[in-house]
Amino acid sequence: MVSISVMVLVISVILVNHNSYNGATLLRSQAYEIALQLREAQLMSISATQAEVGLDFRNVYGVHFSLATNDTYFIFRDENGDYFFDAGAEELGKQGTLDSHFTIDAIRLIGSVVVPEQLSVTFERPNFDAKFRTASGVSPAGLTGVEIDVRTKGTVGLGSGKLRTIEITKAGQITVK
Repeated sequence: MVSISVMVLVISVILVNHNSYNGATLLRSQAYEIALQLREAQLMSISATQAEVGLDFRNVYGVHFSLATNDTYFIFRDENGDYFFDAGAEELGKQGTLDSHFTIDAIRLIGSVVVPEQLSVTFERPNFDAKFRTASGVSPAGLTGVEIDVRTKGTVGLGSGKLRTIEITKAGQITVK
């Protein structure tokens, strides 16, 4: 009886830790997927592409985030030069969808007190530099980068949920913390 109870205790501890490990691994994978999409937009923007009429060296590509639709993000090509995503007109057909267990929890502008509901991160040839635009169409003064939090659903606002942060600096460096 004692050995059975010890086995049950050991198995229950292993199962609880295994589920926690799986959740942390999936969250890390989701954050890296978003960072990879940002890197892809950055690389598309500095690459020359063949247009129908000739070479087009000045395409601006980006990724758009919105807290209103916190389970999706959009990869886009800026057609009108405002460095901000226009729904329906600029989508590349690539919409990123987060796993149903995760949500985009917060968008923070580093070096600014503005708290945006929407943010477009764009890249333009010839530099790897990132440009940030909020829904108002401006980039706040003193901005050095942005942070986008991806959190496990059901833990928003509690401070105890698993969290990964994607940081994009003005120089174009993309990291996952």
